[in-house]
Amino acid sequence: MFNQGLTDSLKIRIKLDKIKVLDKRLISDYIEYYPNIEQLDNDLEQQLLGDNLQKAKPLVKIINGITYRFYVKAFIDKRKTAQEYLVLQVSAKMLKQRYFEGITKDNIGLILADINSFKIIRIEKKDLLDGLVSDIDICINQLIDEKSLKIAFSLIHNFPRPSKKPLMHFISQKNHKGEKNLGVDFNKREKATNGAPYCKIYHKGHELLSKSKDFYKAYLEPMKRSILDNLVRYEFTIKASKHKQYLCKQGYKADFKTLGELLEMSPKDLADIAKSGLKHYVEKPTKSKVNTDLSPTDIMLQYYIEQLIKVGFDSEKLLGFQYSIDCPVAKSRSKTKAKNLIKGLGTLDGLLNVKLLENDRAGEFLNNIGLSI
Repeated sequence: MFNQGLTDSLKIRIKLDKIKVLDKRLISDYIEYYPNIEQLDNDLEQQLLGDNLQKAKPLVKIINGITYRFYVKAFIDKRKTAQEYLVLQVSAKMLKQRYFEGITKDNIGLILADINSFKIIRIEKKDLLDGLVSDIDICINQLIDEKSLKIAFSLIHNFPRPSKKPLMHFISQKNHKGEKNLGVDFNKREKATNGAPYCKIYHKGHELLSKSKDFYKAYLEPMKRSILDNLVRYEFTIKASKHKQYLCKQGYKADFKTLGELLEMSPKDLADIAKSGLKHYVEKPTKSKVNTDLSPTDIMLQYYIEQLIKVGFDSEKLLGFQYSIDCPVAKSRSKTKAKNLIKGLGTLDGLLNVKLLENDRAGEFLNNIGLSI
């Protein structure tokens, strides 16, 4: 359940002629057509279809917080023939009490039985496993207290890649429904690209007690408070075939096409893929430009000074430790050593010196309006 990659949800596309349609409403209204298979795979119909074509109406059932969605889509092949597919949204919630297992080859039979139980369609297990997958959410669950989580968010906030900072959205308050939220989104699902994939971190315990309350009460209640209060989830979305190709070129094992192939992936491989997401948004730590001729203790001090400058400390805050030293001689020596280490850093890294000057100006500004942060 914790600290491993799990498949949480996905879209699966199965040839319509492989499925027995029991409820004719699924195909009686109209079918959504795509110009080609690539556009079907990427699910960009709203941008590409003409106004004269209607968007397909899925058959939707929502039971105890689990959404079941069935709809038919098609693309026109080179022979001008419509190739029809059933598209299903498959979720680990369909496992009910076994939700936190994620979707695996050992429990996929339970999901299939759940889908077939509605008597809208009848799918054989082989055909389900042969279905093509896209829009795959991989999750990693962890236990962390809220205070530590907020510190983690602060570190993310302080070290973004400049070009990606506008894509990061932090949430740390109640929403308009009074539901408690705590998390951060990276980009939006519909705007995700290979270089800016959709990821999110959120407090799963809060989510279960608010947005997913019906599901929680039906299948998971009661959960230990030690878990519910500290359960945090990270999710990463593999969008479509081009995204999988990109991940493969980056060295990740993402060369699956079908549900069966996806379910052969190990939790470690899934976790490795998911962990690739945040590297696009957060700066990779660089080797500090400390003076290696210093003593090990002074190298350590200079390293910490460098990190403090990067998160916004000005000169006054960097020397703030002196007020905790009572001995005037020791205070003077320590202050002089710190100043020399700061000066040495500025000599080694001009950009860091510029950053310190900016911090000093910001600190002076805040002091001038009565704030000392």
